[in-house]
Amino acid sequence: MQSLYILRHAKAVTWTPTSDDFSRVLQASGQRDAENLASWITAHLALPDCIVCSPSQRTRETLAPLLCGQTQLESVTHFLPQLYHSTLRTLQAALDATFAEFDRVLIVGHNPGLEVLAGEVMHRNHYSDFSRLPTGTLVVIDFAAGWGQDQGNGELRHLIRGKKLSGD
Repeated sequence: MQSLYILRHAKAVTWTPTSDDFSRVLQASGQRDAENLASWITAHLALPDCIVCSPSQRTRETLAPLLCGQTQLESVTHFLPQLYHSTLRTLQAALDATFAEFDRVLIVGHNPGLEVLAGEVMHRNHYSDFSRLPTGTLVVIDFAAGWGQDQGNGELRHLIRGKKLSGD
């Protein structure tokens, strides 16, 4: 079995036409949500074998609490420029290469790509549980036959919103 952990970055400061989207930082609530998600991951999941993350500031800040608490994950973390606002095809290509070597993969990135990815790889029976991927949300999808064989039939195991963990 292989598992995909999809983590959309936590709530960032609002984009403005004069700001640099790539450099946007997390809001205080986003930082809190990222910390709560890291704690939840550590308490409830097997740690990922590999992490692929967009190099944007907000994705790095979302991942930081997990890396700070589980420093051994730093050596298996890869910041891939192609994950910044990527398409479904780009995400799938990155995951194809990653799942060829690892069984539990955490991907940290952006919408709409991650939301489309989650909808594509999980079984349609889970569509009622999953309608969208808000900021600071973790989705865990298991593939009984493996990533390459089981796309479109993934089992939605968890859908966790950092905001709910914070009690906001």
